[in-house]
Amino acid sequence: MTIQNDTFILSKRGWLLATVIAALFLFFTSTGLHLFQFISGAALLAVLAIFRNPERNTLKTEAGAIISSIDGVILSIEEAVVEDKKMTKVTVLNSLWDVSMLRSPFDATVEGFKTRHGVSLPLYNPLSDALNEKAVISFRSANGDELFIEHMSEQNCFPIGIELEKGQMLKEGMRYGFMAKGRSALYLPEGSVVSVNVGATVRAGESLIGYLAA
Repeated sequence: MTIQNDTFILSKRGWLLATVIAALFLFFTSTGLHLFQFISGAALLAVLAIFRNPERNTLKTEAGAIISSIDGVILSIEEAVVEDKKMTKVTVLNSLWDVSMLRSPFDATVEGFKTRHGVSLPLYNPLSDALNEKAVISFRSANGDELFIEHMSEQNCFPIGIELEKGQMLKEGMRYGFMAKGRSALYLPEGSVVSVNVGATVRAGESLIGYLAA
């Protein structure tokens, strides 16, 4: 079963870890080891927060609408060139306590994707772009517009999880992956209209990022 069908309140990626920590918490509680009980209880709450998987209702269904793929804060909006194409780059920074599920920005076909296994350096480290774990996905709209999303992990022990197939069709807001903490860059095709400002908080599957060119 792929991750977009992962509709439980706790993502399947967190089931095993949560079960193990919960068992340790019960063991330490029953044996009266209060320090370990506190540590395991705090760890359990952290895991439940990181792997929470709430339902989201897509509200922006206008033609050409682009919704956020990740929870977080808009870090920057700038022009960029990708494969000789002028694009608008919208960067979103998500923390460990934001919802970690990744969602499709519109009704799309997956043109392709690639992942790079790596380390998890802080993003201010100049080596992070070259060494950090990263996933790049290409989405194509029904009108032929192509949008790229780059997810880069930062300072966490949970790997990026992308569960897609080339040619797969996704509905707007459908889950396609997981990233606990990091930076996501949405590359919008030339002519797209951006509807957010730097510093704005966005929610995956709900918040409007902008519109594809008419």
